[in-house]
Amino acid sequence: MDRNIFKYLNSKKLSDTNKVNRLFVLAFMKMNNWSLQQHPYLLEYLNINIPKNESYDVDEFTSILKKYNCNLTFEDLIELFEFVISPSDRIVTGAVYTPSAVRQSIISHCLSKFNARQLYTLRVADIACGCGGFLMDVAKYIHEHTRKSFWDIYYENIFGIDIQHYSIERAKILLSLLALNHGENFVGDFNLIQADTLDFCSDDWNSTYTNFNTIVGNPPYVCSRNVDEKTKNKMLRYEVCKTGHPDLYIPFFQIAMEMLDDNGNLGYITMNSFLRSINGRALREYFSEKGYDIFMVDFRGHQIFRTKSTYTCLFYLDKASRNREVFYSTNERGDLSTKPVYARLSYGELNNKQGWSLNDYCNTIHLESIGIPIGKYCQSRHGIATLSNKTYIFKPQSEEDDYYILEKNGKLYHIEKEICRNIVNSNKLNSNISFESIVEKVIYPYIINQEGCVKVITQDIMQIKFPETYSYLISQRDELSKRDKNKTHGYPTWYAYGRTQSLLMPTYKLFFPKFANKPLNCFLCNDKSLLLYNGIAFVSDDVQNLKILKKIIESRIFWDYIVTNSKPYSSGYYSISGVNIKNFNIPQFTEEEIHSLLSLQKKNDIEDFLSPFYA
Repeated sequence: MDRNIFKYLNSKKLSDTNKVNRLFVLAFMKMNNWSLQQHPYLLEYLNINIPKNESYDVDEFTSILKKYNCNLTFEDLIELFEFVISPSDRIVTGAVYTPSAVRQSIISHCLSKFNARQLYTLRVADIACGCGGFLMDVAKYIHEHTRKSFWDIYYENIFGIDIQHYSIERAKILLSLLALNHGENFVGDFNLIQADTLDFCSDDWNSTYTNFNTIVGNPPYVCSRNVDEKTKNKMLRYEVCKTGHPDLYIPFFQIAMEMLDDNGNLGYITMNSFLRSINGRALREYFSEKGYDIFMVDFRGHQIFRTKSTYTCLFYLDKASRNREVFYSTNERGDLSTKPVYARLSYGELNNKQGWSLNDYCNTIHLESIGIPIGKYCQSRHGIATLSNKTYIFKPQSEEDDYYILEKNGKLYHIEKEICRNIVNSNKLNSNISFESIVEKVIYPYIINQEGCVKVITQDIMQIKFPETYSYLISQRDELSKRDKNKTHGYPTWYAYGRTQSLLMPTYKLFFPKFANKPLNCFLCNDKSLLLYNGIAFVSDDVQNLKILKKIIESRIFWDYIVTNSKPYSSGYYSISGVNIKNFNIPQFTEEEIHSLLSLQKKNDIEDFLSPFYA
């Protein structure tokens, strides 16, 4: 659908659910030449008494649709209903429009195992149904293969649950329109309820909504930081949520498993982060304990959803198959017309704690078993967390004997040199630039006491020793108070950094970026006072270890491991964060081998030297 249609709807600032429903349904009827008199049920169901001021809205909206060549098909209607969910609700509920090709691929995979007789009595659910796109396609599939009426299908075969009342209303509208489009008037009811699926384990759960043959859908996309306390407490009822800080989609696996009958099957499009993340560890253990066969098609960096940047996979599980096997395939173009070619692995080969390295499994396992894991070979550090970098970090406009000159909003401030340190953003090392060019200054309101501990400089000392810097920080106090969602009362003082991480660093640091789209370009530094923000650094008091590490992580061997196993991004970048690299191994070289490696300077010579160790 043309983006200009969504811009138009944004400009209208639609908020009333009934008005939105009327607008879309009346526009749908008008675009498809349905008369209001032909479908009295729909008008009664929607409680449509069209206010005069809304008739103009319908005419204007249909003209916009025609202008941008939108015929307002059922698929368009689903996308519109998903679009008008408010941004705040999207964060809370994780609703997102699932493209038709994805829905149909999942439904075909899950339902093709059933013959017409079985389909006639099949119970299929979407336990986070949104406005009912999956349910619509299931109804069409059963109707096509059994010739059963839509209203009988609605009453006997499909079941939907969603936490939002307007999603349930829109699902009813969508399914009603589908039946009417096939010449069926209203003769039945729906199995659609507004409920929080997380309440499934409670004693008062409606028993109609369990014991399904098939569950399909798209679990909610809500990251752990956006999950409220009430929801977090509900999630902790499920064993798959016992590790890390689980995202909201995680418990929907266990709930689906418990809602299915003993021979039931599941088809989701969902996030792929559970394969390697700490918060997916309990889920991996759950699957391993149950031993169900799993089929996955991993889209890796390809973005399936236009409106949400997330990394997904198709996930299928059949409770009737307990061969303790995982079947894994990648589809980095999102072409659902291609038949997956699966690698076949047993649960016994997989490391639930460490993460499932399913892509190029044999080579990955070899690279993760030949020496010392990089996470144990050297410590890594993330940068400082001021939570207001634009306040503390700057490139001096100029300098005087004792001061750096900082420019902010057209005004110049004097900052005492003694309170500043050098700092770098090592993410910039992915570009072909010199290290010196990325060095900046940071206001560092801390001292290191005789015990080697970092303490914030008190206000009385700040005012006496660093009056110019104190004056500058006073001018930024309102901005600093907004950190941590205006909850800075626990800070040791109002100008302290938001977090205390990496305030003190070892002497030797090997800087590299968090994200890269080509083999790494690292920088080894021995400046003890140099700090880091963004990016990552390996740190050690043994410079030789870092010199060895630099040779290895700048190699093609390491980069190929990253491309195979790390989290990919749609722009061609890969994550170099700890969880993605910690299991890569560093060979245990002899002293003679270390001397030989460190003497090499040319890339090709280094690659040739390392290859036998990783072969």
